[in-house]
Amino acid sequence: MSDASELPPPIAAIAVLSPFLRRAAGTRALRGFDWCAALEAPETPDRLSAELVTMLGADVPLAQALRELRARTLARLIVRDASGRASLDEVVSALSSLATVAVVEAERQTRAELTARFGTPCSPDGHPQHLQVVAMGKLGGGELNASSDIDLVFVYPEDGETDGERGIDNQVFFIRQGRALIGLLAEMTADGMVFRVDMRLRPWGDAGPLAVSHAMLEGYLLAHGRAWERYAWMKALVLTGTPDDASALNKIIQPFVYRKYLDFGAFDALRDLHRQIRAEVARRDLRDNIKLGPGGIREIEFVAQIFQLIRGGRESDLRVRSTRDALRRLAAAGRMPADTAQTLLDAYDFLRRLEHALQYVDDAQTQMLPGADEGRTRVAGLMRYASWDALAADAA
Repeated sequence: MSDASELPPPIAAIAVLSPFLRRAAGTRALRGFDWCAALEAPETPDRLSAELVTMLGADVPLAQALRELRARTLARLIVRDASGRASLDEVVSALSSLATVAVVEAERQTRAELTARFGTPCSPDGHPQHLQVVAMGKLGGGELNASSDIDLVFVYPEDGETDGERGIDNQVFFIRQGRALIGLLAEMTADGMVFRVDMRLRPWGDAGPLAVSHAMLEGYLLAHGRAWERYAWMKALVLTGTPDDASALNKIIQPFVYRKYLDFGAFDALRDLHRQIRAEVARRDLRDNIKLGPGGIREIEFVAQIFQLIRGGRESDLRVRSTRDALRRLAAAGRMPADTAQTLLDAYDFLRRLEHALQYVDDAQTQMLPGADEGRTRVAGLMRYASWDALAADAA
């Protein structure tokens, strides 16, 4: 079934609210799609991995397979979420798993291609080196949203050279690999893209090299690391490379993020950052932005992470990447009143589900509330409200 006009009634009702879903129903990715199974079966990481393995086994090129997998995953999540079958946890876990699978497979293919040309990157004592793709932001926290970009940093353990006849420096190898990996994920093709990739959280931002060694990263964090970078690196999750290399990288990151003493200085630094964000929100008139506006998603994240930064050096149980996990652990440790934590969790759940509804409409990276009646009707319907007024009453 590939024609949107042939959709089963429950799916057709949802497609009325989502132009993206209507368009996707007519694409190659959803040809022969089992909509009834999509409605009833929860989305799981194992299902995503198995589906990709099947496509690659049928000789579908990786770039095409990843784009089709994203289209199918998003279609399944829209119909399950809009029908009340999917929890927030299912949605963000599935989207994070999709991004992880995509990154891991892209890293594997790009490494194989470059190794065939230049040999294996090695340390001076001959140990093979691997690109470590570090997920930051909501991907690092396992809480990715429906139309998000992904924040990545590329790291490798040691400098050296490849062992091929056409040997090149390790950094050159990994920069080339990083560029190829970004292309596999972010290039717009006839099948769309997988994820936009944002590399601005790397050392020195856009002015810095695309891939850095452990020594370069450590030197940067010690000499130049700022308060907002501690906030950012708190969510760092290593997706590729060996377990030993991941452990070595975490030993660099953890002391930078979490200090051994009660770090009340972090509060002042993040309060200043929060003040700057508030000023930017006012300047750009982003009051209707549910991520950046007053009382939005970003402010809930700030609350959790301030507590984590202050106390995480001494209380290792608070060193978690997920905002929801952090709030639960803060309450369990007595660092936040249980009713306050629950209020924040409920608000976070509502705002994240609203964020997804905004993005389900047209697969657009937006957190702005719609001003037009048509947009409001669609968003309210995707959240299973009878009207925008009913949704607004719950949000108040």
